[in-house]
Amino acid sequence: MKSTLHFLPVSVLAMLAGCASLHAASTMTVESPPVVFNEIWGYLIRGHESDLKGTEPFTHICYFSADISNNGRITETVTRPQLPAGPGAPPRIFLVVTELSNSALLHFSLSPDYGLRPLLIGDICKVSSDFDGVQIDFEAVSPDDAQAFWDFLRELRSQLPADKMLSVALPARTAPKDDAYSYVKVAPLVDRVMIMAYDQHWSGSTPGPIASLPWCSDVLQFVQSVVANDKIVMGLPLYGRAWQDKKVSRALGFEGIQNIMTEKKPAASYKSDLGPNFQYSENVNVTVYYDDVRSLREKLLLYQSRNVKSVAFWRIGLSPSDLWDSVGTVPSVTMPTADQVSP
Repeated sequence: MKSTLHFLPVSVLAMLAGCASLHAASTMTVESPPVVFNEIWGYLIRGHESDLKGTEPFTHICYFSADISNNGRITETVTRPQLPAGPGAPPRIFLVVTELSNSALLHFSLSPDYGLRPLLIGDICKVSSDFDGVQIDFEAVSPDDAQAFWDFLRELRSQLPADKMLSVALPARTAPKDDAYSYVKVAPLVDRVMIMAYDQHWSGSTPGPIASLPWCSDVLQFVQSVVANDKIVMGLPLYGRAWQDKKVSRALGFEGIQNIMTEKKPAASYKSDLGPNFQYSENVNVTVYYDDVRSLREKLLLYQSRNVKSVAFWRIGLSPSDLWDSVGTVPSVTMPTADQVSP
């Protein structure tokens, strides 16, 4: 899930993306033909519009994001961004509405008991009026609020204009789970489900791939077993993650401090305004997993081979510089909406 996931410090993400870019030339030849899809989605962070160069093959831009305030409303105005012209038709631009961590806020916003849900839906329709659609990215819905979430999606779809697409970001799954993000329950209510097929390993887990190829295959196999293929958008990560083998920052009791002084033998100092303190060096091993052009291409080829129509990249600005030579679009028929496709 995007969770705080995705929100590694930009400097770290940029460094990892740079590593991927440097490595790309040795892992793929420019003669490799592009992997093509009907729809190519990219996530663009507000304030990072310059990350979009206009050479990318995006058909859909997810503008991230409008947030729910502490009173369960959307009080800000989000202006549709002016983006550089791409190689094809101008992309459709969707406003992403987010709440990533506050289960209590989502309970009060979605439950029919507090009167906030219709107000929130009205806010979403208003703030997205200049956009081509809306994506809902609520990552902290409690299982107890599952029905309220589904009712919210149903009511939002009914109040959005028919020509505006409604999508929802869902966590990657390899098996059914009885919670608010049930693919079977959510898919009939929306036009697209964007599967966040990343964070197989995350900041709190042991080191490992962000999205290994076998795991992506398992995720796709499950989602295709319960969701109509034309509704599926498979997400790919453009970020890496670093794990340290030691937790250096921690609280220490006095005995622990004395043990460090015995082992490291630092020179302690004292100032009346600061108290006692000392410094010492500690070796920390760092393990980094990331995607480069070759590994991303392998995922794209997997999805293409399984007849996936749409893919999404989290996020614009983090990719190897030559990634977009590897992916392209094909002319597509009009993709169906929620009332035209059932899982």
